Amino acid sequence: MVIDGVAGSGTAEQISVEDVAAAVGLAVRAPSIHNTQPWRWVYGPRGLELYADRDRQLPVVDPDGRALLVSCGAALYLAQLGLAGRGWRVAVSRFPDPDQPDLLARLVPIELCPVDEEVRLLVAAAQRRRTERRPFRPDPVPATLLDDLVRQSEKDGVYAHVVSRPDERLDLAVVMSWADQLEIDDDGYRAELARWVRPSLLHKDDGVPVAAVPRILAGQQRHTDVPVRDFEVARRGALPIPADVDEPATWMVLFTTGDDAAARLRAGETYARVSVLLERMGLASSAATQAVDLPGVRSRVRTLMQWADHPQMVLRIGWAPTAADVTPTPRRPVADVFTVVDR
Repeated sequence: MVIDGVAGSGTAEQISVEDVAAAVGLAVRAPSIHNTQPWRWVYGPRGLELYADRDRQLPVVDPDGRALLVSCGAALYLAQLGLAGRGWRVAVSRFPDPDQPDLLARLVPIELCPVDEEVRLLVAAAQRRRTERRPFRPDPVPATLLDDLVRQSEKDGVYAHVVSRPDERLDLAVVMSWADQLEIDDDGYRAELARWVRPSLLHKDDGVPVAAVPRILAGQQRHTDVPVRDFEVARRGALPIPADVDEPATWMVLFTTGDDAAARLRAGETYARVSVLLERMGLASSAATQAVDLPGVRSRVRTLMQWADHPQMVLRIGWAPTAADVTPTPRRPVADVFTVVDR
């Protein structure tokens, strides 16, 4: 069990259900693999508890549940941010009960504090943040911003690395292309992807709407040196993007020094924190996880890239296009994932 925070004079019972529900409302905006949103929240006398929803685990692309834990970690960070935005300092215990492996974390409100202006800005950024699948603008991302991101990401055995050397970037392009093709060649992967990429009328609360999937016209291809996930192998996209645009992107990898469940949950927290900070800086991001989805592929990629630690997330970073915004990716209502108990 890992605990953050220091005991104070407050108790879980002193916080209002409205404040807790508002924090969960921010948490459900967390990015998750294929927007599966694999979490449940329970609030009671022990605090606010985060549970994994194994019914939403992807058996083909996430057989060991690594991506599920990363996704839940992202929601955990946003819940903490949401409570901070309501003025609550919290103690966080991760995996508090060995007999309940799906109980991932417990947040116990400690005391009310003045809300810092930076917290307000981060909450606002979290409410705006979304995955950007379109090509980025050509403007380079300043090294000073990247250095700041790397510095802020280093915590509790998680750290970020910007893939900047030409030889390493080329190696990343090769391994991502190889991993991407392995998934595309798998009938089970394509069928699973098709279940989560659907016309907007067929799903309102989860999955990836075709309106958010870039449409690549016949005879064209995306001009990106490091491949992005091709959602159109499952279903034709409906988001127009410019043709024949060279896509500049910065690539960042989040590593953990260990690879147990706690490390993966922590990686998800860092993933969400970095994505919110990017939004706060005016930047956009999207996940590109083909090279870290499958255990065997992940191990092989570590060897090929000569990475000593464990890659948990690959992020594509850049300036969002100035064109009109796309259809928001749906989220499940708070009432569907949040339960209040008195036991």
